[in-house]
Amino acid sequence: MQSRESNIKLLLLGRAISLFGNTIYLIVLPLYILNITQNLKTTGIFFALINLPAIIVSPLIGTLIEKFNKKNIILICDFLTSILYFILFLYFKNFNSLIFLLLISLIINIISKFFEIASKVLFSEINTPETLEKYNGLQSFIENTIMIIGPVIGTYLFATFDFNFILIVVSLGYFLSFLQELFIKYEKNTSLVEEKSSFLKDFKEGLNYIRNNKIIFNFFILVMFLNFFIANNDEIINPGILIKKYEISEKLFGFSATSYGLGSIVAGIFIYYNKKFKFLKKLKLLFILNSALMCLLGLLSIILFNYNHYIYFIVFIFFQFLIGMITTFVNVPLISSFQKNVEIRYQSRFFSVLSFFSSGLIPLGILYAGYLSSYIGADITYIIDNIIIIIIVYLVFNNIKETIAN
Repeated sequence: MQSRESNIKLLLLGRAISLFGNTIYLIVLPLYILNITQNLKTTGIFFALINLPAIIVSPLIGTLIEKFNKKNIILICDFLTSILYFILFLYFKNFNSLIFLLLISLIINIISKFFEIASKVLFSEINTPETLEKYNGLQSFIENTIMIIGPVIGTYLFATFDFNFILIVVSLGYFLSFLQELFIKYEKNTSLVEEKSSFLKDFKEGLNYIRNNKIIFNFFILVMFLNFFIANNDEIINPGILIKKYEISEKLFGFSATSYGLGSIVAGIFIYYNKKFKFLKKLKLLFILNSALMCLLGLLSIILFNYNHYIYFIVFIFFQFLIGMITTFVNVPLISSFQKNVEIRYQSRFFSVLSFFSSGLIPLGILYAGYLSSYIGADITYIIDNIIIIIIVYLVFNNIKETIAN
């Protein structure tokens, strides 16, 4: 048992170090490009170009990696990423090319997709069904902590030193991740190896598996709707309400994300130590409660507008803390459900297809929310989005009610 727990913690630590480096890089990269170009349009095009290839290839990644040792894949990914950042470091000591930076960043993003899928499946393999939710809670705590402190440290390092210093720090971080992941004790389950078949056949088989499994398919659809209607909060809804409508300063606006992150951290700790509460059994209620809170927050934006704007800001911060908690109470059992119910031999394909649709629907959701908010306001859009989610949750859970009961 100790060996299993050690393996899980080594994997989580490796993911944490990689995420920390990636978070620092992603907060510094737009600042660096903006300093060079002084053009937001160029920055937007740059990020679209480095992200698009990774999104396009993501549904194919699962089929490519499922027949290989997942530990070896994450080791190769971390090592290659470390080398690529080091190459950038050496290059930018003497040269300054946006094209070269774009090319390397594009490759790093594709490698990170391989790491993401392989590490998720490895996480399922080294866990037991009983420990999945517990360690997903620990992972949520670690990752949300990093998402709060990473940008602060990244911007400080960038302001104090330079872009080249960031590159060498991130490169060393990925190399440290590679070194400690070497100690994970893992052997590929040879019983999962099937006879050789074509790539296209394996890909279609993965899609059919998702479609033919009622619970998995319905939860898959639910995640798609969530990414379309809810994932636009940070980019459109929150700034639309606080900055545009209530004229809260950008400095204070940052507290909304911090409050949400703190809620997620508290929830992650609770899930890790929880031994009694069964979140999966209360998933429908948690979904509805979360969307109801968001609806109420949108409604309060309308009601409190004629009062002191900082009254609503305080209410908003408190609600964000609660929403961060409940969202984590939803996300952790949901991902645990996928890891429990999707057979290991299909998980690579499943998570790669999930990643593809999730990545594709988020920008579409942002476009939709931005367009609608410009006409009816971010708060009304917020209410409409969450009413739709509540309806979808009812439909999904009613559709799988008999399957769950059995």
